[in-house]
Amino acid sequence: MSVLDMQGVGEPQNGRDAQEDTLLTSHRFATRLAELSGSGKIDQLIVDTLAQVAKADQASLALFEEREGFMAIAATRGYLAELVSDVRVKAGEGLMGDVLSSHVPKIVADVSEEPSVARRRIRYRTPSCMLVPLIAAGRLLAVLNLADRADGQAFSHSDLGRLRAFVAPATLALLAGRLAKEKADLAKLVATDPLTGLFNRRHFAARLEEEIARASREGSNLTVLAVDVDLFKSVNDRFGHAAGDAVLQAVSLVIRRAIRFFDLCARMGGDEFMIVLHGTEANALQTAERLRKRVDSWQPDPSLGLPADMKITVSIGLASLSRDAPDAQELLARADRALYAAKVAGRNRLNIEQ
Repeated sequence: MSVLDMQGVGEPQNGRDAQEDTLLTSHRFATRLAELSGSGKIDQLIVDTLAQVAKADQASLALFEEREGFMAIAATRGYLAELVSDVRVKAGEGLMGDVLSSHVPKIVADVSEEPSVARRRIRYRTPSCMLVPLIAAGRLLAVLNLADRADGQAFSHSDLGRLRAFVAPATLALLAGRLAKEKADLAKLVATDPLTGLFNRRHFAARLEEEIARASREGSNLTVLAVDVDLFKSVNDRFGHAAGDAVLQAVSLVIRRAIRFFDLCARMGGDEFMIVLHGTEANALQTAERLRKRVDSWQPDPSLGLPADMKITVSIGLASLSRDAPDAQELLARADRALYAAKVAGRNRLNIEQ
């Protein structure tokens, strides 16, 4: 359902009145797009508004997923989106694929005369449709599909002309959303370990400084856990690096499930992980023991190609923040010393650095 009152747009009017009405409404459309930026509602607003402008009873917006090389329906009007949720269209496939390839709008009077339309269009009342690419700086972002003009007539170049004032702000809104997502994806890529999806060493170091500053400011407790997979080298030596990677991924998943969603955890490199927990040292001990037990009881997935009786354990060193010397490097060094002591004592255990 459109959030804009499109009454009057596209109605027969005197030239100047029609132009002024279109400009005013397209401005309101652009303003509404800006208001909804980042809300996830832009796709639907575009479909609803442009369908009203073109007087189309059915419409959809297909976004081009550049990395995957196909288009997928993001929003619909006149029918349920679930009906086309699995549709994937590549360049050259059907009418939409033709527009993806050519970057040129397509107005079809009768789809039955189109060789690229393979099956009967049961869902539609009329044979005419119009497809409009949304392009920014030569980059195709989406294709708008319009069908079933309300008056039963075929779509025309006049319909396409009325859309132009609305296609521009719609395209800019999609581009802004795409760039914001790419920026977020890049930030995540820079901050995370590609194998486990946990934060990497660099991001962890910056975040640890922030967490220490917060704990010092609030007078709260903070504990660091240094976690190391016991005898990990033997896994690589016996079963290969692919098996070793599978073990690291499994351990990282256990870590995620053992801690709270707001706790900080990272893969520091190799088979070593670091976790930052706010709260009392007693609570940190409980979390560490829960993590140790879950890894100890882990059983490999047969699809990983690992022996069913394969045993993995971890050693964990704990160090709590010193109120007298809240230093990140010293805190990490103390956690590492506690970890080393746990390994020397026999592995698969906890040790607290006093």
